Amino acid sequence: MALAMMAEPAPAQTVQKCVAADGHVTLTSDACGAGERLAASYGAVPEPVVEATARTRPVTESRPSRGGARSGPRRGGSATRAKRAPDRCQAARERRERTLQRVGLKRTFDLLRRLDDEVWQACR
Repeated sequence: MALAMMAEPAPAQTVQKCVAADGHVTLTSDACGAGERLAASYGAVPEPVVEATARTRPVTESRPSRGGARSGPRRGGSATRAKRAPDRCQAARERRERTLQRVGLKRTFDLLRRLDDEVWQACR
């Protein structure tokens, strides 16, 4: 019986958007307070709970490569490039974190964008 109760979806609620005389906005599931006017009312339906096992993708067999029966690294240094890429990626992530710690809350959108672009370039 306890399992049946846990599987039930949560009931929907109504959320009210209340605006005070000074413009302060409050979202509440209760009625608006004294001196507040109801600006809008929304139906809030919670998302269903999904078990952790249902969210993971099933493991599929790997497809054979189109290169034939040959296995191992290709010529041209792709094995060393593959080894260096995670190192560059990790270094870029660490550099981003150090910069963000140093800058603190004075970070700007342009700085965040530049740091994220550097990480993206190193990790792709």
